[in-house]
Amino acid sequence: MKELYLTMLRKKKLKLTPRRKAIIDFFLSKERFLTPETVRNGLKKKFKHVGLPSIYRNLESFVKCGILTKIQRPDRKLYYGLCKAKNSQHHHHIICIKCGKVGEFSNRNLFKQKTINGFKILSHSLQLEGLCPNCQ
Repeated sequence: MKELYLTMLRKKKLKLTPRRKAIIDFFLSKERFLTPETVRNGLKKKFKHVGLPSIYRNLESFVKCGILTKIQRPDRKLYYGLCKAKNSQHHHHIICIKCGKVGEFSNRNLFKQKTINGFKILSHSLQLEGLCPNCQ
């Protein structure tokens, strides 16, 4: 799986720096959504100087590449997690408001319109919140 993410970085012409590789490794080891602060604290063991702005820049670059997904959890903080959709298929997320579990779903017919009320649709984001089966 790591090689897939490294290939995605190469395709977007981003350098495979030790720090970027460490970020991918960190997400692979945790297998959950993390705050930028958690990522920074996790990398401090390996790198002496890890600034939060640098972490944010890398995480946002990974989102643009399709490696990570960014969500806002009920606590209104931003969280990042590895995107599991194959071939960068367009998809959305549903988040359990109790335990924070994140699921992915796809509905290609959801936004087929090219315009709404005269607005030309360029992009959209959708995040659903609910209770997962374990929390119901």
